[in-house]
Amino acid sequence: IILNKPDAGGVLRVALSPDAHAYKSDVGCTLISVPATGRLVTATFENVKIGTCAVKVFHDINSDNELNTSWIGWPKEPYGFSNDAPVNMGPPSYKLAMINVKEGENPVRISLR
Repeated sequence: IILNKPDAGGVLRVALSPDAHAYKSDVGCTLISVPATGRLVTATFENVKIGTCAVKVFHDINSDNELNTSWIGWPKEPYGFSNDAPVNMGPPSYKLAMINVKEGENPVRISLR
């Protein structure tokens, strides 16, 4: 479940990262896009392996398939991470965003900043 800023339009780009390397590079991530409608948006990943992973998301307001940033690299579009991992001068580490996946449903709540 992603807490969205309603009425901004665009889509939410959500990446499921199976390990630290994928988390940093996006190589090996499972990517999905969902319309950014309403305050609560649900993005569902199917067949996620039991173990650890991390989720990162950004609200692609202008639908250009990239996280737009300022000249110093700070995001101009809302973004978030599993565990609502804190951001300090760059994205949080995989370890801070990591979640444990168990058998069955594993809801993750992410607040966009």
